[in-house]
Amino acid sequence: MDVSKEVSWDWIGNHLRVKVLFSSAGLATQILVNDIEKDSNFLIDVGDGILRDLVSLPSRYYENIDTILITHGHFDHVGGIFSLLAFFRMINRSKKLLLIAPSDVVEFEGLVKTFYDSYGESIPYQLEIINIEREFELENTLISAFAVQHRGSIIGGEKLPNIPSVGYIISKNAEKILYTGDTGYFDQLKEHVRGVDYALIEGTYKDKRTPFHLTLSEAEEIGKLAKNYQIVHQIMSRGT
Repeated sequence: MDVSKEVSWDWIGNHLRVKVLFSSAGLATQILVNDIEKDSNFLIDVGDGILRDLVSLPSRYYENIDTILITHGHFDHVGGIFSLLAFFRMINRSKKLLLIAPSDVVEFEGLVKTFYDSYGESIPYQLEIINIEREFELENTLISAFAVQHRGSIIGGEKLPNIPSVGYIISKNAEKILYTGDTGYFDQLKEHVRGVDYALIEGTYKDKRTPFHLTLSEAEEIGKLAKNYQIVHQIMSRGT
């Protein structure tokens, strides 16, 4: 059976394929990357509504999520992690789950700790957390992280300190998928994107409002350096 017919993939390569489950700035982002040969999955970021997005797919896609990559700690990128971990507990998952994030993403670390504190020894699967600095090799797949230009605050008010925030490149047999995560423009970003097979580029605003997010025109300019690209993380109308 051709499983590619069961999911409307945004991009299909020779080794990897990509489905943007949902992405809207300030709401949620979650991106599924499927290893075609292994039929195993990476999930990049875990925002609100992750379970609704996943259960709309055949069950093997969420049952075979082996690795979760977190770009940074803002709620629209990590807010669904507790629900997802608890869901895996409910369905009695037994396979180890690998969680990869930059160091000191306090929101992500706090949510995972709350999950442990809530369920403790009744968790039927092993969780392994990797604080990625640059690269992590997983069997025949290389996961590379690169620092991006993003800010935020966990203390509120006017202060907007730099936060641990990265983009990712997933490489398999010379095929490369890149996700910028949330970022403003910086020159080195073009070099990360140049020549990759598929790039997911954040394009939050139509006009320049902040140095910590890309505009649509900047996203298009950068995306064209890849062989194929898609703009994500746009502002969705919130109504009045």
